[in-house]
Amino acid sequence: MSAFTLRFAPQLDDSEVAAADAVVRSCGGSVTWRHSAACKRTYGLVENAGAACASALREATRAAVFDRPIIALAVFPSVEEALPPILHALGGPGRPAGVLACEPCEGGAIVEWDLELTRYEIVLNLVDIEIDRFRARRVNALLTPLPLDWWTRIASGGLRAPDITPERVLEEQLEVHGVLD
Repeated sequence: MSAFTLRFAPQLDDSEVAAADAVVRSCGGSVTWRHSAACKRTYGLVENAGAACASALREATRAAVFDRPIIALAVFPSVEEALPPILHALGGPGRPAGVLACEPCEGGAIVEWDLELTRYEIVLNLVDIEIDRFRARRVNALLTPLPLDWWTRIASGGLRAPDITPERVLEEQLEVHGVLD
């Protein structure tokens, strides 16, 4: 495990962020945070840290610690009646294998899933199928920071550009070669 996700619900306060940061730094890792006041959650992507760090975070914080990176996406349909079918499609017994949870939030649903098991297109297509029945639209909010290889995988698929890889991301190359230091 070199990367994994943390979830705090309700979202973190400054002292909890500092405590979690300290645990991750003591393990030699780094954490990137994303806070959502609307969804009352905070997610963290911990990188370059192992299972011992995950265990330490479980003991020192109230975080839900996943053993791998996940995607959490809040979906807000424009028609309220579309929400129950979304929750059923992504949280019910026939949900895709990679979906870990689908829970309601104020005006929407929060879907958490593992991109290694279920492609993002599958989740978004299921949402679109459900909202199309109501001639609705949706607004999405990405709640989790993502590892670079996931960003490039999503971009590569969405843009139909298989040459988009982490090695071709300028910011990553600048970091790898110490230009940003």
